[in-house]
Amino acid sequence: MRETASVAPAVAAPSSRSNDGAFGLVARGSAWLVIVVAAALVGVLIWQSWPILQQAHEFFTLSEFNVAQHRFGALAYIYGTLVTSLIAMAIAVPLGIGAAAYLAEIAPGGIRRAGSFLIELLAAIPSVVYGFWGLFFIVPIVRWVFQITGAPNTSGIGILSAGLILAIMILPYITAIAFDVCRAVPRSQREGALALGSTRWQMIRTVVLPYARPGIIAACFLALGRALGETMAVTMLVGNSATLPASWKDTLSSPFALGDSIASVIANQLNETTDDLHRSALVGLGLVLMLVTVVVNVFARILISRMGRSAPSRFRPLLTRLLYRSPGMNGKPLRANDPAEIAAADRARDRAIRKDRIMTRVLAACLIAVIIPLFLILGYIVYRGTGALSVEFFTERPNPPGIPGGGMAHAIGGSFLLVGLATILAVPFGILAAVFLAEFKATRLTAAVRFVAEQLGGVPSIVIGIFAYAVVVRTTGSFSGWAGAFALAVMMIPIVVRSTEVSLKLVPTTLRSASLALGASHRQTVWRITLPAALPAIITGVFLAVGRIAGETAPLLLTTYGSNFWPRSPSDRTPFLPKYIYNYSTSGYADWERQAWAAALVLVGVIMCLNIGIRVLAGKRIVAASGAD
Repeated sequence: MRETASVAPAVAAPSSRSNDGAFGLVARGSAWLVIVVAAALVGVLIWQSWPILQQAHEFFTLSEFNVAQHRFGALAYIYGTLVTSLIAMAIAVPLGIGAAAYLAEIAPGGIRRAGSFLIELLAAIPSVVYGFWGLFFIVPIVRWVFQITGAPNTSGIGILSAGLILAIMILPYITAIAFDVCRAVPRSQREGALALGSTRWQMIRTVVLPYARPGIIAACFLALGRALGETMAVTMLVGNSATLPASWKDTLSSPFALGDSIASVIANQLNETTDDLHRSALVGLGLVLMLVTVVVNVFARILISRMGRSAPSRFRPLLTRLLYRSPGMNGKPLRANDPAEIAAADRARDRAIRKDRIMTRVLAACLIAVIIPLFLILGYIVYRGTGALSVEFFTERPNPPGIPGGGMAHAIGGSFLLVGLATILAVPFGILAAVFLAEFKATRLTAAVRFVAEQLGGVPSIVIGIFAYAVVVRTTGSFSGWAGAFALAVMMIPIVVRSTEVSLKLVPTTLRSASLALGASHRQTVWRITLPAALPAIITGVFLAVGRIAGETAPLLLTTYGSNFWPRSPSDRTPFLPKYIYNYSTSGYADWERQAWAAALVLVGVIMCLNIGIRVLAGKRIVAASGAD
């Protein structure tokens, strides 16, 4: 009889165990880097703004911002930021919720997929392009309205125009998040309402929207945080004139006036100031902006995390009330031999059906209103930009004012250089931090890194620009490509961390278990099994981060500044495409405006291609090994 050989389980060699320890230290160090960057951001802002914080009472109560007299008050800028954001929220919230309700509950599958995709594209358009389009599309319309209404400001530029462009910019955020939370409502709630005789609109109004209310409120807060920190579009349309209304009557007319915002004044003045107290005041404004947006984002995250926790018990009485509100029911069974009650029930049912048809059209109109700006922006850019494209645009540098021709080859190359450097700086650390979050035992550090990364991702780009300006530009004494790449890398890290963590968690646990059972070390399992299996989704996340920073303008104004020449190295001032759109849009030279439209077309084309590619990859996003289960 042949003996059966027993196979001992494979044991990792001592060298593998030591390599595991080194790998764990590197991953943990990358995770700590996320916290260190966030702590350094807060610390640098406090340090740089400390001189003005010592005058906090005047800083927060004065409206005058006078460099010559060293009187720096933040009140007018805080007021302008709040008013433009409130105008945007008043317009965007009802439209966004209506569009989300239509997509989630009424739209056929094809319209739902197409609508969601178009909304994602609208969110991807750079803010400088929004501002450029607003100057030539929204401002003339507002100017016409001001003229026929006799408003004091007839230029079309001002708080109202800035609020309108902000509303368009935050619509995708409200719609996308509200859509997700509406889809998260349990199916049983919908079916119960419909079974009790509700129309579709009654089901949406009394079941879906109340159930999703915490998530919808969170979406509004996240959109508010986005509006508060917006820089370039507001800078181009708000008028950059910081004033406070003298009385409550002036407050009512303030949407017609010129204004300014916190982010706008920082973008316009910080990179040119030579006065230390002036610089401190601008950084102090950035600190205020960051704190407000972080508080708003934390509150929104709390609401989202609580979404649906106690919903089932909360909705038992709701369904009970719905029973008595259903057409044909008033709390008592209908009597078949009472013609009056039967007629009343029929009339109530007819009214409910008519209202359902009306509200279906209203919600569909909300979706159309959300999507129309995308076609207007893309159509107008293609119309104005196509004729301005030429071979010279891609091969030459700009000509002096008034001389036709020239191009932006150096700016295109500079933009690719900045994005490439930022990707090299951010992606390795982001992936290693995500590996620590997904592949190591959960600890307090894990929760802290995840929380800090989420908050870092919500910090306005102009604040990150201040951070890079203080750390790199002020330290080295010059603007440079390295400073710009550093700012963009800080923006990329939280996106890479989050998307990579999600991708790694999609890899089946059985693959890890099989690898470890065969004697592979933890490091070998991560590098040879988990990361390769998750690679398609990780690449998608990296492209998402690249698309996020490709159109950034505000942080680069404070760090790399720009140049009309090719950079010899990243240590030189580096040109970038969005700045030329910003500068040329208000230059007054027809040829420069044509080149600005061509630059906008190229920038939007690149970002749209990235996002469409991401969408295609996301459709195949299930990792290569996901079928192993």
